[in-house]
Amino acid sequence: MASSWSSPEPVPPARLACFDLDNTLIDRQAAFAAWASDFCAARGLGEEAVAHLVRLDDDGFATREEVFGPAREALGLAEETGALIGQYRAEYPRFVAPAAGAANELARLRAQSWRVALVTNGPVSQHDKLARAGLATCFDAIVVSAEVGVEKPNRAIFVEAARRCGTSLEEAEVAFMVGDAPATDVGGAWAAGMRTVWMRRGRRWPLRALHPDHIADTVAEAVEAILGAAR
Repeated sequence: MASSWSSPEPVPPARLACFDLDNTLIDRQAAFAAWASDFCAARGLGEEAVAHLVRLDDDGFATREEVFGPAREALGLAEETGALIGQYRAEYPRFVAPAAGAANELARLRAQSWRVALVTNGPVSQHDKLARAGLATCFDAIVVSAEVGVEKPNRAIFVEAARRCGTSLEEAEVAFMVGDAPATDVGGAWAAGMRTVWMRRGRRWPLRALHPDHIADTVAEAVEAILGAAR
């Protein structure tokens, strides 16, 4: 009698899409400016103080100590630097909003069997920003540098994102990283063997040694580039 047993269908290799958070899935620049305006208004400080905080912030690349240490002295703030940072961590997330269509575009990828990870440098309060933006449930894995002990551009953080998504950078059929930072997002992912999408934000690409695979101005454009490259 012929056997009814048949071998299982082979499982296709995973497709992995990793996303940065700040100035990729949320408009961090706008959120910080809104927080700075509220912070200064509550202390009777004017627009020059707001502009000074924005300059110190350096589009998010300055550490919070590099922001609030000088700000405390320049603006005559009574609180200690550590206390100011603590207040900022608690207050800032309420000014965060998602980039247009971000949740829908992440869902679009997952609906087409992509495994989607957040890979972000920063403190554990990144989770608060995700929740405020309504994006906390949009990922198969969330990797925050403060929780895993390694930051972009280190390859290990991308390896961990793939692992948490049930695959590896070597086993994945294709692996993408989407982010706004040329060195940490694009450079780090490129060195890890991933494809890249750079979120332009009105800037020119600044590096000569490498270039992103794709350039996008919106999350929708980034997702379309990812889907198109894998067809």
